[in-house]
Amino acid sequence: MDHIHTIPVLDALREPQGCAFCVMRGNLERTTVQFIMSPAYMEDDVRRETNHAGFCKRHLSAMYDAQNRLGLALMLHTHLLYVNDKLDGLAKGDFAFKWPGKSKGDPIDKLSQYAKTVDAGCYVCNRVEKTFDRYMDTFFHLWGKGGDEAELIKAQSSYCLPHFINLLDAAAGFGKSKRERFMEDFVRKQIKAMRGLADDLDWFTQKFDHRNADLPWNNAKDALLRAVALFGGSHG
Repeated sequence: MDHIHTIPVLDALREPQGCAFCVMRGNLERTTVQFIMSPAYMEDDVRRETNHAGFCKRHLSAMYDAQNRLGLALMLHTHLLYVNDKLDGLAKGDFAFKWPGKSKGDPIDKLSQYAKTVDAGCYVCNRVEKTFDRYMDTFFHLWGKGGDEAELIKAQSSYCLPHFINLLDAAAGFGKSKRERFMEDFVRKQIKAMRGLADDLDWFTQKFDHRNADLPWNNAKDALLRAVALFGGSHG
């Protein structure tokens, strides 16, 4: 029986261009923001998680753009109360120290450590990462079982570098025969695509020479955008 995440993985693989994993992640981030800005934010278990984790800058912006001002205000209010209580507890509970103390037990150090965890935390990121890991498992499940789904995966020309690294990390535990298949289906295609992009990017730069102004762009017109997407990925 196929994994529960088969449909979103296959939908992303059928996109006409770009990194399929970027498409998966972009779709997943949008649905996660939609989820948290729906009545789900009123559920006790969800609110406990958002109070603890908070939100990163990028997802706060996406949530603000979702136009549910009341929902966002309610979540940030209880998250702020939670953070304030933690900060107040650390300040009061650890205030007896010799100034200017430098040990890890100093309240300034503990307050700093906690504030950094608040700044780095994000409910949306956590939820996306958890599901995205399952997408990766489903991807390799489909590739391994063969058939039309495996052929769809093999038809992919390349991936962004961050997600290609994810693929390489996942392949670290493969046996010899599976590694050989991986080299053929992913690595060689990725290298070929990156070499082609380098050629396109070279011609993109040469088009700035007035002597080449009237020559055709060939495949180079969007080469810079594709190079940015290769190295930085895309959130869709």
